[in-house]
Amino acid sequence: MAIIVEKPAQIPIFVLTWFLIVKERWSFLPIGRTAGALFMGICTVVAQTLGTEEAFLAIEYDTLALLWGMMVLVEYLKDDALFDLFVDKFFISNKSLTPVRLIWLLSLSCGSMAALFTNDTMCIALTKTICYVCTQREYHPGPFMVAIAMSANIGSAATLIGNPQNAIIAALSGVSFSVFLAYSAAAMIVCMIVNTFALTVWYANDLREDTPFAAAAKEKMLESGTYGAIGGIGLEEMQPLVAGENDDGKELFEQGGNTTEGNTICCFFGPYSSDTNAKSFRCVLVMVILVTLAAFLANLSIGWTASAGGVSAMFLDAMFNHKTPDRIFARVNWELLVFFSGLFIVIEGLQHTMLPGQLLDLIDDDMRVDNIGGICAFTAIITIGCNIFNNVPLVLLVGLALSYDETDGIEKPFMDSIGNADLAWILLAWAPLPT
Repeated sequence: MAIIVEKPAQIPIFVLTWFLIVKERWSFLPIGRTAGALFMGICTVVAQTLGTEEAFLAIEYDTLALLWGMMVLVEYLKDDALFDLFVDKFFISNKSLTPVRLIWLLSLSCGSMAALFTNDTMCIALTKTICYVCTQREYHPGPFMVAIAMSANIGSAATLIGNPQNAIIAALSGVSFSVFLAYSAAAMIVCMIVNTFALTVWYANDLREDTPFAAAAKEKMLESGTYGAIGGIGLEEMQPLVAGENDDGKELFEQGGNTTEGNTICCFFGPYSSDTNAKSFRCVLVMVILVTLAAFLANLSIGWTASAGGVSAMFLDAMFNHKTPDRIFARVNWELLVFFSGLFIVIEGLQHTMLPGQLLDLIDDDMRVDNIGGICAFTAIITIGCNIFNNVPLVLLVGLALSYDETDGIEKPFMDSIGNADLAWILLAWAPLPT
């Protein structure tokens, strides 16, 4: 079959985009991934591969809404110290943890929570804590750091909200949250058990107490004065409230050295202490998260549902704690959303060259997911592609590709042409795990 390329100017634009995003920042051109993707998105329009309206339509706003909403909810969880309470109870204060018990508890909890709160969040939330626990108990931190990375990756593949590429799949595929979870949950559990068992065997010599590495690390921390200090465990919240009055006779509450007025809720109830309002907000925040997850399972719009959960948390925080959402807005990873916007435009431009679909047509018979051989070939090709192009660009390339159906004489999505479409999308979510 002859390869026909339309709008060839887009091919060097895509190659330059890949070059800019394959590394965080090149020393000779430190533009970075976000600005690089956005610049190449604009180049796509300048080269007239896409018109301005087509470029705006190429952006998957449902994906951006999902990512934004989940980032807001996660930031509220961290802001309210719920993550800190969890790690304190199960890791820091748990005195019964041997190295082997710790790696099993860490792997299973990290993987399970990554499915709900993204893999990056769990890696950031647990790394410092586990390093602290290992230093205190003189365990070698290496096996546990590997366990965090691998279990977070495995767990995040179980849901459509676990990582950015799954969020893209949620917007492109039409696979419902519940169907995706039903396919993936068992695979996640089996993979986490096998992975953790393999880690305990591979690192058997390091999974013991009083390792030389941990002893040396502890000595260094003692010398620097950082041993025993971890921070961020919500200690300020745990300080007692001391009531007093201001010049107007209003009741004040002092907490952690900060004095605030007693708050009313919606101007009708109260005033209550800041501590009471904070505890009330914590309860309703958990309810918001549970309702959001229930809405996902009910197959409501995944982008709108996540965004609704995020803005509900902002509203309730303002109502109970009288806090503005500015601090949450400041912590949202806006760069990621801008990066995706530029990448959507570039990839859509590449689809207009007709090249991705034609290349996939050459091997579509070998990638059919209705037989074991095809599943293995599909998984291998996607895994290799993710190592070349990175996960997100590869998922966009394959997910948006159009395949020519010679029988009907029409173009249709490539993912619909290789057998069970739902299974194909789920395999596309799982294949990037080794990368």
